[in-house]
Amino acid sequence: MALERMDINDSEDRLQVKLHQMRYDFVLARLPGDSKVLEIGTGVGAFTKQLFPKCKSYAGIEYDPVACEQARRNVGSQAEIIVADARKLSFADGQFSFIVCLEVLEHLGDYQAGVRNIHRCLNSSGTAIISVPYRRVGGASAVNRYHLYEPGETELLSLLRRFFGVVEAHYLYFEETPLMKLARRMHLRGLLGMARPYSDLAAGLPGATAKLRIAQKSGGLNISLIAVVRDKRSGS
Repeated sequence: MALERMDINDSEDRLQVKLHQMRYDFVLARLPGDSKVLEIGTGVGAFTKQLFPKCKSYAGIEYDPVACEQARRNVGSQAEIIVADARKLSFADGQFSFIVCLEVLEHLGDYQAGVRNIHRCLNSSGTAIISVPYRRVGGASAVNRYHLYEPGETELLSLLRRFFGVVEAHYLYFEETPLMKLARRMHLRGLLGMARPYSDLAAGLPGATAKLRIAQKSGGLNISLIAVVRDKRSGS
C-alpha cells in the first residue's frame, strides 16, 4: 500500500481539484438517499464531508492513521471512520448497499483483493462505484510513485465482470478535436502548435477544465475510468 493524500479544500493544484470534484459529483448524482454506504479510502475526509450527510448510514476506512484522524476531525464524531486495509475488510458479507472506491485500487499493489472485498461487502442489490487512473495497459505509474499498479482498462473491466452482472464503464476525459487527437497520438502537438490546450489543462485554467467530460463513450484524452457495478454474482 502506498500513501497519497489530496484535499480539494487545501490544494493549489486546480486541475486535480476539478477532477476530484467531478468524480464526487458523479457519485452523489447516483446515490440513493436510503443507502448504507462504505467509503473506501477517505483520505482526510474531503469527499466524506459531502457524502456523509446524504447517507442513511455511513462507514469509512482509511489506511493511513494520520489521515484517518484528520478525516474524523473534518467530518465530526457522528461519522464512523476507521483505520483499515481495503485488501482485508473486516465488515460482514453484504453489509452495504453502496460502496465508493475512488482512486484507491492503484495504491494497493494487489488491486484484485480490493475488488474481491468490494464484492463481498456489497449486498446483492447494491451498487459500487470504482474509479482508477485511465490506462490502456496496466502497470506501475512512471510519474507517480504512490501508484504501485494501475490496472489497465480491459483487465479491470474483465475482473469486474467476473463478480458483477452489470458493469458500466464511464470515462472522465478532456474533449479533443479530431486533429488534436491525431497530433497527440503522433506526438506532434508541439510541431503543429497544439501544445497550448494541454498545458492550460495541466495548469487547471478554466477554459481548459471546462472541456472535461464524463461519459460512457470517450471523446478525447482519457484521464479516469469510472466503473459503476451492480447485480452481484455469487461464488466468484
